[in-house]
Amino acid sequence: MATKCPRRRGYVLLSVGAASIVLLGAVGLAVDLGRMYIVKGDAQTFADSAALAAVLELDGTSNGIARAQSAVTNNPNRNSFGTAGFTGTTVEFAQASAGPWSANPGNTSGYAFTRVNATVTVPIYFMGLAVSKSQTNVVASAVAGQVPKTTFGQGLFPFSPYAHNLTGPDFGLELGKQYTLRWPSNPKFGNGNGANVCQGDNSNQMVSVATAAAGSERGYIEDTSASLIRSTIVDDYQSIFRSVGDLVNMTGGAKQSQLDSLYTRIQQDTDTTSTGYSSYTGNGRRIIAAPINDGGTPLGSNNRIVGIGAFLLTRTADYGNGGNQAWCAEYVGCWLQGSSHRCAVSVGSNGGGAYVARLII
Repeated sequence: MATKCPRRRGYVLLSVGAASIVLLGAVGLAVDLGRMYIVKGDAQTFADSAALAAVLELDGTSNGIARAQSAVTNNPNRNSFGTAGFTGTTVEFAQASAGPWSANPGNTSGYAFTRVNATVTVPIYFMGLAVSKSQTNVVASAVAGQVPKTTFGQGLFPFSPYAHNLTGPDFGLELGKQYTLRWPSNPKFGNGNGANVCQGDNSNQMVSVATAAAGSERGYIEDTSASLIRSTIVDDYQSIFRSVGDLVNMTGGAKQSQLDSLYTRIQQDTDTTSTGYSSYTGNGRRIIAAPINDGGTPLGSNNRIVGIGAFLLTRTADYGNGGNQAWCAEYVGCWLQGSSHRCAVSVGSNGGGAYVARLII
């Protein structure tokens, strides 16, 4: 008599059902984790870009703090697959990358670092069955700061004002005073009576420095090609790679043909009419970075870059024709590359010179 095989149809059905549950759970886990991964990427992009945008606004003033906070609030990066802005954010400031951090510092001088935290609540569907909750928080954080920069392949103006002493970070230059970019062919100091030098250089000492090497010291330090000069003034091009401590050659000549280039640079700014930095509201094109040199050792030779300064170009009407007219610019302080403001390092403190915004964390 033949032996009957047991029926397995019920067993197969149970196996398929159990496997379906496991498979559905795995798919659900992948969906929830995938959503969290995408949101985390969006949040980190927001935090990184917001921290960098904020740090470019810091200039050591309470207005700088307010602008930085606004830069975070108005950051264009989006959440929820590009459909919503970020709302769960905090922005804090510090004088060092390690803190301590403050959302609203009382004394804003020297606050050159920004920390942005972005917290996003993400709904979870399948994972919630296992952990008994319907949502979770995804957190992203970024720290950006103004870090010193001493070497430049682009961005430096092709004129080099003279230091008044060798004590950094300002080297004797005073905020709000105008200093010489291009010296007149026959500089004279005084209170009228033919004086033709810029306000900050109106002294016998500085005229002596400027005339130490005769016609070769007019303030210009780049290549003599007219097209390269224009590119340097208008487009931030540099034909010479420069670092603080390098020697610079004063190439001489009035460079009068470059007056139009100077006008073009000023017209690139959204504020062409402000008479000084205190009222300036432009996009930063009138703020130029210039190497400050020591006047030479001995005077008139072996001029060495001792630091970098930010200067505000005046209005086009202030730069006239004629080789015997000085071209002046207002000393702003330390330069923050890519910003329309000076850097946040306080005048007279350690630091100074040139800075660039960088992500720290």
